[in-house]
Amino acid sequence: MDFLVSIYNARRLTAIQKRLSYKELSNKLKQNLKDIIQQLRDKKVKEQETKDAQIKRKHDIEKKLKSRYNREEGQIIAKQVSLPSINTPESNKRDSSQIERKIKIQDKQLKQQFTYFSYIENIKAKQVQEKQKKDELIQRQEQIKQQLKQKVLSELQEMAQFKTKDDLIDEQESDDEKIKIRKYPFITDLKAWKKKQRLDDSIKVFIISGGYPDIVKALQQRGWVRNPDSGSPCFDLKMTLHNSEVDYNSLQDFQMVNHFARVICLTTKVGLCKSINNLIWFHNVDKNTFFPRGFDLTDEEDFENFKLEFKRTKAEALLKMYIHFYKQKDPILLEKIKDQAEVALKVCQRQLLDINDLIDQKNQQEAVTSQEWEILSMNDQSVEALAKKKHAQWFNKRLKKKVNKKKKKQQKQDEEEQLLNTDEFTNQVIDILKKYKEKFPQYYLNGHENIWIIKPAGLSRGRGITCLNSLDQIEDYVISKGAQWVAQKYIEKPLIVMGKKMDIRQWVLVTDWNPLTVWVYEECYLRFSAEEYDPKNLDNKMAHLTNNSIQKKGENFYKSDIEGNMWTQQQFTEYLSSQHNVEFVDIIRPQIEQIAVWALLSVQDQVEQRSNSHELFGYDYMVDDKFKVWLIEVNSSPDFSYSTHVTERLVKEVSEDLIKVIIDKPQDKKCSTGKFKRVYKGKSVVDKTPTVGLNLCLEGKQMKRVKG
Repeated sequence: MDFLVSIYNARRLTAIQKRLSYKELSNKLKQNLKDIIQQLRDKKVKEQETKDAQIKRKHDIEKKLKSRYNREEGQIIAKQVSLPSINTPESNKRDSSQIERKIKIQDKQLKQQFTYFSYIENIKAKQVQEKQKKDELIQRQEQIKQQLKQKVLSELQEMAQFKTKDDLIDEQESDDEKIKIRKYPFITDLKAWKKKQRLDDSIKVFIISGGYPDIVKALQQRGWVRNPDSGSPCFDLKMTLHNSEVDYNSLQDFQMVNHFARVICLTTKVGLCKSINNLIWFHNVDKNTFFPRGFDLTDEEDFENFKLEFKRTKAEALLKMYIHFYKQKDPILLEKIKDQAEVALKVCQRQLLDINDLIDQKNQQEAVTSQEWEILSMNDQSVEALAKKKHAQWFNKRLKKKVNKKKKKQQKQDEEEQLLNTDEFTNQVIDILKKYKEKFPQYYLNGHENIWIIKPAGLSRGRGITCLNSLDQIEDYVISKGAQWVAQKYIEKPLIVMGKKMDIRQWVLVTDWNPLTVWVYEECYLRFSAEEYDPKNLDNKMAHLTNNSIQKKGENFYKSDIEGNMWTQQQFTEYLSSQHNVEFVDIIRPQIEQIAVWALLSVQDQVEQRSNSHELFGYDYMVDDKFKVWLIEVNSSPDFSYSTHVTERLVKEVSEDLIKVIIDKPQDKKCSTGKFKRVYKGKSVVDKTPTVGLNLCLEGKQMKRVKG
């Protein structure tokens, strides 16, 4: 028992000693802190005293300099007043030398004074800089203290309430307490997500990926909150750059998205070429009146149709070239092209035959025979010549040499005797071309060169596009590159503005597919090529393609007469009115809106309808020299970047107006929709035609001619 008592007393003694040692240490620390504080105070007092002494010394020096300057100035003035009355040459010389000496002394004094004052100003500037640095240092220290304080408080709060850091509210020093939204990938219910973020149930949530800063701003101004997790299913509105980012299977009825499922039938080059054929089922319109002929070159049947169309168009181009030479009265060129023109005339006459005439023919003949095509394509490159050209291009690229193409000019000779021999044939050519003009809507689309534009189906922004006018070249290009390609007739006679080719970008909004509801933005913009248009030089992309992503890489992009290679609608309107006496609102605008609706009608039975979806499309149009508008392609998620001064203003406006249509309009039917104008709304709901299980095979027997 005594042993235990002794152990207890020993432990108690050690505890008392520890307490005393802790107390002594705390007293020592307090004393040290007091000493440090006293030293700092003494140091500050000494610094202040030295500063006061320096300031006093500077004031004294300034006073002395001012008094000295005033005294010397008074002496100089007194001496100048008491000049000798007798003016002799010697006295004049002496006086002038004295005056010069005094002037030098004054200049020297002024310089000294100036240097002194500049020295004082430099000192003052340094003092101001030091003060600013000290203020910044103090401010930084205060920020660190606040951060440490906040950190300690948050840790204490976590320990007291057993909450994670994600549950805490980040309080900022502002009038309104802002809530920092955090990512919760494990939450899939919107109400649970709002509760976790401590948001009211009435607050709307949106997700935006891929840019669109002006749309973000417009939504936040309406009190919406942004969910930073782009993959989260918790949202009221989701806007993405790509359609693949939307999971349509998990969407709830109230959730809004900016895409429709299966819209690739409109927004891809192959999809548009095939879907436009369905327009005749919804509207009695010929697609050839607004959409240049297009073919899917990966489809064997479509590729064969393209070859046939290429050959027919080649025959038409040769006849047009023949008439061009005839008008120039150039017998040499006429004679050179005469054999080809005769074959081309036969091909064109055969194409104009009615279906009944073709049935009545005893011997069915091909539209263009192999012998005829050999003659029609005499000036085109053969496969061997094409291989040689490709080798030469590779060799020149290897050596980094630029081949300068020289244009050969032929002298014109007027020989009326040779022209007289071609009058009858020329009349036949003129007559056949008149019939072509009446029968084929794309007659003015075709020129002398038979140019076709080859586009990759899976690329955008003008990548991989090339222009060719040789069938062998096209086949070689498509086969060598692989992938999926589309061939479309090139508009050889576009409207040229200031020597350059241009196209029109128009925004079109669809808010419903069944019934189809179409909105068109009332302002479009024009994109120009950086270099002058030349249909004979197909290798120069900067003269044929107007995509801004391609043009900005060219050498002449910033040297162009057109700022940013873009025009507003107002600039184009003024140009048409002054140069061509054409009104944009009366001629061009109605065609743009009508074609936009026709393209959408052709795919309305293919796109998957959803009530709370919408999609903004970027339509690309071109205008020919007859002021006829042609649809080139339809783009999904059009570019909303500030590429030029033109797009910067328009993107800001269209972003705000888009939110007015999709957010404000459903809540208030009378609210403004900005520059978005509803141009079409279907009168009835379109039932999708069932295609599964139908037998679409056509059966029949060959017709036989009755004897006698």
